Amino acid sequence: MTQNNASAGSLPLVTILSDTGEQRIPFDAAQHTNLLDALRFEGVYLPAICGGRGTCGKCRVKVVSGNLDVPAASGACLSEADINAAFRLACNAVPREDITILIPETGEQSFHTVNSFDLESIGPQADLKAEELIPERNALSFARQLDGGKPGRLSLKELTAISQCADMAAVYLYRDRGTILSVRDKPGNLYGIAIDIGTTTIALVLVDLLWGLIAGRVSMVNKQREFGADVISRIQRANKGDLPQLTKSVRQQISRGIGELCRDAGIASAGVCKIAVAANTTMLHLLLGLSCNTLGQFPFTPVTLDFVTCAFPELFEGNLSCDVTILPGISTYVGADITAGIYFTEMHKSAEPSLLMDIGTNGEMALAFAGKLLCAATAAGPAFEGGNMQWGTGSVPGAISQVSYREGLFEVKTIADRPPVGICGSGVVDTVWAGLQNGLIHESGRFDKAVPPSGLFLAKNPEGEDICFGQKDIRELQLAKSAICSGIDAIVRHAGLAYDDIRNVYIAGGFGYNLNFESGAGIGLIPPPLQPKITLIGNSALGGTVKYLLRGDSAEEMNAITALASEYSLPEDRYFNKIFIGNLNFAAGHEDDR
Repeated sequence: MTQNNASAGSLPLVTILSDTGEQRIPFDAAQHTNLLDALRFEGVYLPAICGGRGTCGKCRVKVVSGNLDVPAASGACLSEADINAAFRLACNAVPREDITILIPETGEQSFHTVNSFDLESIGPQADLKAEELIPERNALSFARQLDGGKPGRLSLKELTAISQCADMAAVYLYRDRGTILSVRDKPGNLYGIAIDIGTTTIALVLVDLLWGLIAGRVSMVNKQREFGADVISRIQRANKGDLPQLTKSVRQQISRGIGELCRDAGIASAGVCKIAVAANTTMLHLLLGLSCNTLGQFPFTPVTLDFVTCAFPELFEGNLSCDVTILPGISTYVGADITAGIYFTEMHKSAEPSLLMDIGTNGEMALAFAGKLLCAATAAGPAFEGGNMQWGTGSVPGAISQVSYREGLFEVKTIADRPPVGICGSGVVDTVWAGLQNGLIHESGRFDKAVPPSGLFLAKNPEGEDICFGQKDIRELQLAKSAICSGIDAIVRHAGLAYDDIRNVYIAGGFGYNLNFESGAGIGLIPPPLQPKITLIGNSALGGTVKYLLRGDSAEEMNAITALASEYSLPEDRYFNKIFIGNLNFAAGHEDDR
């Protein structure tokens, strides 16, 4: 391919090669600060979990032709071999001439998302049945004929459906707790869509409301990751003017997911009569396009934590005409995903103390005891999802998810048994535990002197590069594991309980689903007394959202949960801050084992 320098006065042209084809975009230095910024503007996705600060090294591109200078700041994330192989970081690269770049395949489009849950635990679904009615032409309006002769407040969508009654021999009416849900000219299935917007992934399921069955599933990586891996970085980007882009990104992804669900299930848009969404509070603000200015500043005031109902076209693209319900949250950092998880487990109704943990970037937890709900969040950071690590990656095909050590060598297992491309959170925990057991890593987190400067060699990737686990990677895990185990210790102590008092420990989310709990207990992530009490519940946020769609008392139950819940602020607790430092060490216990 011939590459010409940009002529004087013209903008450099960037030709992008990827697995989805070829695209050309101009680079305007007056409008964009770097190549990553320009790619975002044009809708080209690159992971940048540090938010474009040049510290994660995930926004790598390869220069195929043309010249792209290497700023000194790239040295921390690009080796000399990387630079010689024409790799550059898009976040600090500024094109001065026409270039062609290749976006390496990261596997993120095949992100291994946990969207499963125990459907049987949801219990009986709403009693939806078709009522056959014969419309008559008389003085009573069709709306009153269908609604029992009493005046009502029907939506335009309902009235539009009813307006066809005059031409129907019979009308088939579906009610949800007395409210008209759907009007049809013949009986048929009704569907709802449950959506969980995670910081890392988005999951959708299509629910048959009449039979209480899952009719389809779709999941994808949350492309807001290009603005940062955690909620704090996204709040910061939203407050710096990127809110419209963050909102557009998630709405477009969900719109495509809904279209895929309906298409794969072979159902018409009229068959979907309700949608419900759960997410943490920041993700919901970004979905709704609400200001995040007060989310990141004390006292961390959200715009809303209540139920929000929107017409489908207000949020998404497509020809659905149903309402979209945003589920309620508990606080700025304990969102609707935890409300849905509590509702899914019904732990708030149990007489036995129970603990729910979603071990991920936000580290949310809820403790139910003595008719109370105590909730907290601890900033674990992206380490459990492979963030801020040299070879860290999400749960993608080829991610090292299991690690063991035998006869002086590490043995690895990857997701989908693909060739290794990096290491995800569960593999990180396994690696450290194996290193601790075999004297390669000390309890302080330092490598033994026998470990080379490059760290622990795990495997080679398809390009022949060494996938190693380094000293900085250990530090990232130490911070994350201390945030979680210190949070557990502090919340149990604050409730006046001991570990022996806890009867049930529910662990939700993708990281927990893949975690080897022997390794987790070994490094001190999970207090050993709690390990035998653990139940893996999968995506409880999604399960709770499905339950909301199916159960007639859902709104009342969720409002009862949020009214019952109180937030316990870990950063303001002296005890938490004290034990956080001590828990940085890899020890399989706490000060008094509670």
